[in-house]
Parts: sequence; structure tokens; C-alpha cells
Amino acid sequence: MNLEKTLIITLDDFIFDLYKIKNKIWDRIESEHQVEISEQFRMAYYDAHLEKREKLGREYPKIASFFNEVELTFNEMIDNGKVQINNEHLAYLTQWSRVYQLIYCTNLKLDRMKKLLDLFKIDYENTHIISAKQVLNSKPEGDIYLKVARLLNIKANTLTVIDSTLNGIQAAYLANTKGLFLAQFHEANATIKKFAYAHFKQSHDLNEYVLNLINQSE
Repeated sequence: MNLEKTLIITLDDFIFDLYKIKNKIWDRIESEHQVEISEQFRMAYYDAHLEKREKLGREYPKIASFFNEVELTFNEMIDNGKVQINNEHLAYLTQWSRVYQLIYCTNLKLDRMKKLLDLFKIDYENTHIISAKQVLNSKPEGDIYLKVARLLNIKANTLTVIDSTLNGIQAAYLANTKGLFLAQFHEANATIKKFAYAHFKQSHDLNEYVLNLINQSE
């Protein structure tokens, strides 16, 4: 399989709606406790590693006291299957799998993500799944994508990554991969544009780009 044909997808948001779930939890806390929780904070906190969350806690002390509640509620909702899947994106994975080697990444523990995939009968038998919990530094550090490169014994700059968060696209940049940002939850701001190899407002534009990318490599 050609090196250019490796595509990494973060399942949490491309297939599932985990960012939306965490946002709803923050919305409830914001309403119940009359504390302002900005979109900038939510985006920075969502899939960040522990050290960055601790730093955010120091920057936002009024919000830090809710961190444990948010994580407990978030994990409970996932374990109870209170998530939705994006069928359009799921169809893209089927299409891409014909021409790419797909690698799935997740910010969840590996067994938690596998339970979700089993629940929705999404096949992963022949696909590597890498969890951010398996590396020393989670996003926005690039460890998870560097782990994929080592696993496949290829250079990181041959990998193409699809992500929808600031931390994810920054991690792709730091790992020297081609990070494709999809604006599922927020527009690509100046920071995201700095880190992204390319960015898209609509998923059908991303799909067209991904298919054209494979044609260019042949």
C-alpha cells in the first residue's frame, strides 16, 4: 500500500457527537451556576491532555471546580450509549476504505470506544484504533500521530489526518502530518488556519478533497 494512502480519522467527532455532548454539559453548568463558559475555553479544554487542563484550571479558577463533574457525566453518557452517529460521515469511511488504509484515533479509553463501535455495529476488525490514553502526551502534542507513524513504520509527513478541534489540528501540525480541519462545531479561526494543511466548511468538500488527494498520489 502506498505511503500516501494512510488516512487517520478521529472517531470522537467525525462519527460520533462527543464534542456536542460535552458542550451540552457545559451549557447546563453555565445555566445552573451562572458562570460564563466561553467557546474559546470549551474548545481548548475538550480533548486536551491533563497538563493543559490543569493550566486551564489555573486560568479559569471559577470553572475548574466543575472539571470532575463534566468528565464523570460525559463518560456516563457515553457508557450508556447516549450518543448519535453521523451516517453521512460513516458512508465516507466506507468509500475511503476502498482506496486508503484507515487508522482510527480516539481521545477515549480504547475499551470505551470499542464498546461504542460495537453498540452501533461499526466494523473495526481490520482497522488499527489508537487511543490518546496510550501515549505520554495527549493532544495538542503530536504523540498520538507519531505513534501511528511508528506503528506503520513510515514517516509522519506521509500521513493525512482529519480532525475537527483546535487541539487535534495542532497535534497534527506538531507531528508534521497533513492536518485537514473540518468545521463541524466552529469556524476555522486564524489559529486553526495556521496549523491546518487545509480546512473545510462542509463535509462534502472534505470528501472531494480526500478523493482528489489519492488521485494526485497515483
